[in-house]
Amino acid sequence: MDVTRSEFEDLVGAYALDACDSEEAAAIDAYIAEHADAAKEAERLRDAAAWLGAVGALNPPSDLRSRLLAAAAERPSPLPPVDALRSESERFEALLGSLEPADLGVETYNGLTVRDLVTHVAIVDEAFVEAAFAIETGAPTWSFIGADAVAEMTEAQLPETAAWSFEEIRDRCRRARRALIELDATLPADARFGGYSLRSVLVIRAFETWTHHHDITSALGRAEAPVAAPVLRAMADLAIQTLPIALAARGYDYPGRTARVVMSGPGGGDWTIACGAHDVAGPVPDVVLRVPVVEFCRRFADRLAVDAVPFEVDGDAELGRALVDAAPAFAGL
Repeated sequence: MDVTRSEFEDLVGAYALDACDSEEAAAIDAYIAEHADAAKEAERLRDAAAWLGAVGALNPPSDLRSRLLAAAAERPSPLPPVDALRSESERFEALLGSLEPADLGVETYNGLTVRDLVTHVAIVDEAFVEAAFAIETGAPTWSFIGADAVAEMTEAQLPETAAWSFEEIRDRCRRARRALIELDATLPADARFGGYSLRSVLVIRAFETWTHHHDITSALGRAEAPVAAPVLRAMADLAIQTLPIALAARGYDYPGRTARVVMSGPGGGDWTIACGAHDVAGPVPDVVLRVPVVEFCRRFADRLAVDAVPFEVDGDAELGRALVDAAPAFAGL
């Protein structure tokens, strides 16, 4: 009997309690002999089982508390959308404050200079704010602020700022972001504008701010401090929610299929989703995709190629790769 990673996770608890039959135990023994991380997991659970099953008083392993705290820290609850946006806005503003005049003309990943990329952030924030106000006023605005609209509005408005100082651009960026954040206090979370709910807009803008922060530091050859884990978790949640629609947008068709996505690292998590846009996830996944949370979010932002993402798949390998391939289906600049 051979076991997959998913089957190992289903059986390892019973294995630690000596509750597997002989065939299952032999299969787990063979699996952990080839996988160091699985061996550590089995050892950890056996330690815990021995402690819980002891007749007399028994001290827990000395590192048990630190291991549990570390595991909890890796999977925090996501921040509320507006707090995620505030956090990334503060980080972005601190970066802008550190820029030198020579930095502003450096070209970034998407072909925009640092200066124009900051203007682009303000332009898109303003578009969402205008779309929100159009709910009450009925003023004409973008009905859907997707990748094509973002590119079009950026191209149209950038020439208007050619003579602006960078401080004027930063001030525009601050004002637009402040107005966007203030929508959280005036609109319900499910209010829809620009094609999205308010809660999604706030996380989308946090995601883009995180992405462009990385674009700038990468272009300038600077080190970048890790983003706060709860912010990353909020962004990972958004990425997972869009995957079924992204699959369809990329031409994939997996009706009735279910995927489990496990993202590792601080801010990661564990999600089970239907692979069809209108389906309901089944009780047993057809594929388990394991991927570091930062790399998956970079892929979602179309900053990493499929083959640059370190992922592992148990089960349907074709479906697992399709999930990674489809992730950036709606990525913009």
